[in-house]
Amino acid sequence: MGKFAKFLYYNIIVYFLYVIVDKFFTMLHLYSSNALGTDLSVMPTNSDLTLIIINVVISSVGGYFLLKKLEEYLSL
Repeated sequence: MGKFAKFLYYNIIVYFLYVIVDKFFTMLHLYSSNALGTDLSVMPTNSDLTLIIINVVISSVGGYFLLKKLEEYLSL
């Protein structure tokens, strides 16, 4: 697998993980407003920014491990 393909796969995996974790946080009503991601006039609070950073970290680390598993699967 080439470097560009790895880059694309990693970004696609991270995006989908981010959306899944974001939907989970929204389902649990952890954000301060329901319109946070849909209305540009809604400003995130400090706790919202903390949740967003946690989501980015989870998605990035999870994406790395899933990419490694994908590389193992494709190399067999």
